[in-house]
Amino acid sequence: MAFLADSLGWNDQQTVFLGKTSFYFKLASIFRKLSSRLIACLFIGNKNSWVHEAFYLGLDSGQVVFVDDGLATVKYYHAIHDETFHSRVSSGKRRILAAMGIQLNRARDTSAIAFFTCFPLSDSERISVEVHDFPLFRRTFRTQMQRSGNRPVVAFLGQPFGGMERLEQLKMQMQLVVQRHKDARILYFLHRKEVPEELEKVLGGFPVEIRQAGRPIEVEVALSGESYLGFYSFASTALFTIKKIFPEMQVFQIDDKILASRLPYYDEIVEMLHQIGVKTTGLHSFAVPE
Repeated sequence: MAFLADSLGWNDQQTVFLGKTSFYFKLASIFRKLSSRLIACLFIGNKNSWVHEAFYLGLDSGQVVFVDDGLATVKYYHAIHDETFHSRVSSGKRRILAAMGIQLNRARDTSAIAFFTCFPLSDSERISVEVHDFPLFRRTFRTQMQRSGNRPVVAFLGQPFGGMERLEQLKMQMQLVVQRHKDARILYFLHRKEVPEELEKVLGGFPVEIRQAGRPIEVEVALSGESYLGFYSFASTALFTIKKIFPEMQVFQIDDKILASRLPYYDEIVEMLHQIGVKTTGLHSFAVPE
């Protein structure tokens, strides 16, 4: 966060961290300060978080804007239309918040909800949608493909999705990448929810370097100076963002039928990837892409 604030010139903006220590007292203090103010627009970044939900149900704002929360954005978009957007705030947490003077509305009028997204979602009677292509990122960071004299790199984008079968399927996906790019250096970028030790056991037999980027993968690619041949994953959000930001980059979505059966709106997600130039490859398509 500090890196982005410095890069974007936001150092004069107030930042409040809700750490575990005295969490509820800090939350109550923020609500006391904001409840007396007119909030024109409230931006929410994680619609699956009860804390974020408490903000948009507990504060009076002219409009609530949902910014992207990965591919979960597609799920939330449909949930609002299907009226299956269930509250994440439990009755117990509601009682705690009420005891601190924080009263939550039972529901939010969706006419005051907007999506600010990179995904090609459509306006509707329930939601207004503004689709962007990362203009600020393009102005801030270098988005042209790099050609260095170093060994070319192929990146695999990790994700925690898949349940009990995830790791076994990951072996097959990695075998595909290794077979296709025998002369390349292969990097596996961990998702923040993945456990390095777990991945090391699964991928130990492959010539793969497991890496924790420490910053958004899009920023990592822009600043690394590496010569990337391509990116692979099953359904990581970064497949979409990297292709949008770096349109000349080769990006591949691995069509894993087992994992696909578990992912809601899989066909719609794949179609959106195809619209921006991401290619789909089967698990056993070992031919080197052009």
